[in-house]
Amino acid sequence: MWKFLDFFKFWKKEKKKSCNDEINILDIKNNFIYTKDNYIIMALKIYAINMQLFSRRELNLKVKEVTNELANDLKELKFITVSRPVDVAGLVENLRDLLSETETQKQKNLLKQNIKETVRLTVTGDIVERQNFITIFEKNSDVAEKELQKRAMDLVNKFNNCGIRVEILGEQELIQLCNSTLNINFAFREDLDEYDEKIPYLKL
Repeated sequence: MWKFLDFFKFWKKEKKKSCNDEINILDIKNNFIYTKDNYIIMALKIYAINMQLFSRRELNLKVKEVTNELANDLKELKFITVSRPVDVAGLVENLRDLLSETETQKQKNLLKQNIKETVRLTVTGDIVERQNFITIFEKNSDVAEKELQKRAMDLVNKFNNCGIRVEILGEQELIQLCNSTLNINFAFREDLDEYDEKIPYLKL
């Protein structure tokens, strides 16, 4: 049995890994992510619908509808939710247009305060939207890309049948999604009131 000191010396000789070594992405092209462990991945964005406007009966029907549509898809998929700051550029622009057209000082002051507060909430990250994605994957092979494309289109049609818009991500959207989840310079950190923070640790 090794002594602790011998183990420590052995561990120090091991090559240190960088963060890039731990990230499993090999390449991103068109609609595909290629991984170092020989998988191909596609991602689909699910556009949100406001369930709060549904009655309990309508909500149950919608759940059954989606369940029935997806029942025949027996392959594994992963669901990802990403929190991102809301783009309020259009809202701020509209408020500025109103400000330029307003003649009364009271309305101008209110609009200025509204613009200032909207920009503040955006900069501090207090306004966020949760974007939902599905990822599907296959072991890399000669037919993997075609199989994934066929499955992705099937999923788009199934969700469309339920009145839910789904979009297959292109190259730029895939890069943005990877940055949102893997790159600390782009990832948005959200304060959690109801849940404890989950901090991932890299295994050595």
